[in-house]
Amino acid sequence: MEDLNRSCNRCILSGSFPRIQFDEEGVCSVCRDYDQWTKEWKLKMPQNRQNLEKICKAAKAKNKHFDALIPLSGGKDSTYVLYVASQQLELKCLAYTLDFGYLSDFAKRNIENTCRKLGVEHVYYCFNQDLMNRLFALFIRKTGWFCSVCMRAIEMSQSIVWKMYDTPLVITGSSLRTELPLSREMFQDGRVSHVSSVLEGESIAAECRRLLGSNNLPRKMGHVLFLLSKKKRLFTYARFNLADYVEWNYDIIYDTIRKELDWQSPIDGEHMDCIIHPIQKYIQNRRFPGLKQEKLILSRLVMAGQISREEAIEQMEKPLEKCPESVLDIFLKNIDMSKDEFDNYIDMGPRHLDYDKPSDLATRIVMKILPQRQAGTY
Repeated sequence: MEDLNRSCNRCILSGSFPRIQFDEEGVCSVCRDYDQWTKEWKLKMPQNRQNLEKICKAAKAKNKHFDALIPLSGGKDSTYVLYVASQQLELKCLAYTLDFGYLSDFAKRNIENTCRKLGVEHVYYCFNQDLMNRLFALFIRKTGWFCSVCMRAIEMSQSIVWKMYDTPLVITGSSLRTELPLSREMFQDGRVSHVSSVLEGESIAAECRRLLGSNNLPRKMGHVLFLLSKKKRLFTYARFNLADYVEWNYDIIYDTIRKELDWQSPIDGEHMDCIIHPIQKYIQNRRFPGLKQEKLILSRLVMAGQISREEAIEQMEKPLEKCPESVLDIFLKNIDMSKDEFDNYIDMGPRHLDYDKPSDLATRIVMKILPQRQAGTY
């Protein structure tokens, strides 16, 4: 077992990161895995760009009203995706945003400015905030975590809007080259199997059927064909991450969206689109004090060569921004939970693992045929 206080000589990850190991040079296994993965990606980069252009050409050839649906949160990544898709790839884009009551004013202004400047049409999908708050309370009580509800709602609304406007493509934006994948103990996504397992036997489940799936078989099958082509060819429908095909450098991203789109953010711009994101950080930092979220973000940027190890250490030495009491107070009032109850549920540990149900048969078959390798996944 590694020394929990030991730090990597290259990034700033410590021995408390799950299943981490250090080599003779004092470099962690996450860095080594990252090096190998990104080396392979860079070799494929020219071909990836050609594949992206072919996919976009095929989408345009379908002569739909819109070529691509772009989920737009108002944050840096999705804003950059919309800029690249509409201005560089010259796709006819439709932007859409899920609003479940916690979209920040910064995000709303960025969404309005971006769509106006790019001449892109935009729609909101407004989810029932009362139902969302009741789901948050249920998931916190049963799992100690609530972001999986948001992620399931994003997937659901995306599927509904995709079907409604029948775009050949859905293009998202996040990069494993700049975002550190977390261990199962530290994070739970919004997969249907997990959400349905938590809802099993609960009276609220009857109100949540739409969260657990939608009649979108043509798009699902089209996406499976796209995956079987190793994300190289569009047959009917496809959903992909733009960062799989292009470089993802935050200096370039910030410079582009600020100059071209007047994009703005508070000092801490990480997930500035969500008012209650600081609560997610509060949970993570309370449950894993040696793995504060800021350290994980900075470690990945060091691996990516976008900041130096010294810069990361300097950042970590600054007082970390705490979750504003006003945000936590409003959230707890909305979910009808006291601060003591909330902290107690967090301190009970990552109980989301108790609801780790296998995915549906179709998903398991696709994953078996196409195992998804991620950099530094633990």
